[in-house]
Amino acid sequence: MKLLFFFTGFLWIGILFGQKEGLYCAEINDKLQREGTFPFGIASGDPSDEGMVLLTQINPFKVFGLTTVECQLSEDETFTEIYRKFQTTIRIENAYSAKITAYGLAEGKTYYYRFIYGEDTSMVGRTRTLPKNPKNLRFAVVSCSNYEWGWFNAYEALSKSKDLDFVIHLGDYIYEHGPGTYGDKKLARKHVPSKEIISLVDYRSRYAQYRMDPQLQALHKSIPFISVWDDHEIANDAYALGAQNHQEEEGAWRLRKENAQKAYFEWMPLKDNTHYRVRRSFHVGNLLDLYMLDERLEGRSKPIESLEGAVENKEQTMLGLEQRTWLLREMEQHHARWKVLGNQVLFSSMNVPSNLSAIKKSADMWDGYAEERSLLLKTWKNQSEKNLIVLTGDAHVSFGIDLQYDGEKMGAEWVTPSITSANLNERTSNLNAWRVERYLKNPRINPTLNFINLRRHGYMEVSLSEEKASCSWYFVKTLKRPSGKCRKKATRERFWST
Repeated sequence: MKLLFFFTGFLWIGILFGQKEGLYCAEINDKLQREGTFPFGIASGDPSDEGMVLLTQINPFKVFGLTTVECQLSEDETFTEIYRKFQTTIRIENAYSAKITAYGLAEGKTYYYRFIYGEDTSMVGRTRTLPKNPKNLRFAVVSCSNYEWGWFNAYEALSKSKDLDFVIHLGDYIYEHGPGTYGDKKLARKHVPSKEIISLVDYRSRYAQYRMDPQLQALHKSIPFISVWDDHEIANDAYALGAQNHQEEEGAWRLRKENAQKAYFEWMPLKDNTHYRVRRSFHVGNLLDLYMLDERLEGRSKPIESLEGAVENKEQTMLGLEQRTWLLREMEQHHARWKVLGNQVLFSSMNVPSNLSAIKKSADMWDGYAEERSLLLKTWKNQSEKNLIVLTGDAHVSFGIDLQYDGEKMGAEWVTPSITSANLNERTSNLNAWRVERYLKNPRINPTLNFINLRRHGYMEVSLSEEKASCSWYFVKTLKRPSGKCRKKATRERFWST
């Protein structure tokens, strides 16, 4: 009988070990077997005036029996006194993701946090709650961090900032491509697994690779995120029922989409919900109403083949009826001084002459959904909205644009550069890219364009006060080697208007 119990126990250990190995691809498993309990760092996100989401993932090869993870918060980095404790249960079906919603905290305050599993303790993170009724807010905006295009130097630079309230990530946090297909082939930074990601194991493995990057870990442990996906968290040019980079031989789109959504919620510090819904709003006193939009999976129509006739195409929708109704209703019901949209693709329409071969307009942007854009702008104009700020990612370049409708100024669109993903001078020379900038900035061609840079990588910082909103673009010196050096290039302001 003892022999039977021995072999039964041995069998179950083998099954459990096999399940753990099945969470990630072989390349990640090889690394994890040499790592500690918290190899993916820690993160916080979705802050409110009384709490936030706190997140880590436990190394599956360090999980044996115990299913409870504790998270401790303190007002000092040394944890001399523990302010609050929270617990959660880890499960293999969620890849041992430990996600906690902390609550009951003081508003506008910095806290330190750490996770404890058994006898092991994670690194210490810094997070903060939102103030209830601030006079000022300051936050960063980032987008498009392709591992193969270079080091995440902008993330490292941001991690050193001590006075940001949060970071808005507008998507393309990971990229789905296989190694060597979209990146700088001269750099020794290759995607794993060694293929385009499709399965749940694939997506988890890609997030694992990104989250083991020390520069990304440094940012996550320093500042809370407010994040939303764009297309590359799923597949290039994704929409509700498909994607440009999804083919029939890759299986059912519905299954791939669900795999990507599940992995996103396992790895990102945002509140869980049963519908994998990422659109949500944040209301910060009388200063800020922030609306994070899903312009990919919730309701987007398939992009049209050509921009010709886009204005007359009334069937095209970027948001879908339910999300559009939600957005307009929310904006009508809330009355903060600044209304800010977390928007994935270029909202404004720019004039790009057909003879300018270096850059092309795309039907994947709001130009391909022009009727819905006009509906939104017309509604906002009728509601006398004059203090709109549209924050945009995806484009890999920097723009400052006056937001207008029917000749009336309504706010500004500020487009953040990529963290690493290719911009124009990765496809042509610096001189040619500079010439295109000069050409497009001509006020006779684009009278609403007040800032443009098609050559540099980095991030934006946005400051809000009762009197004005300002945006500063920060650019890194290089992507070719690790470096946290970053410098401010330009600032644009928008004064509050009655």
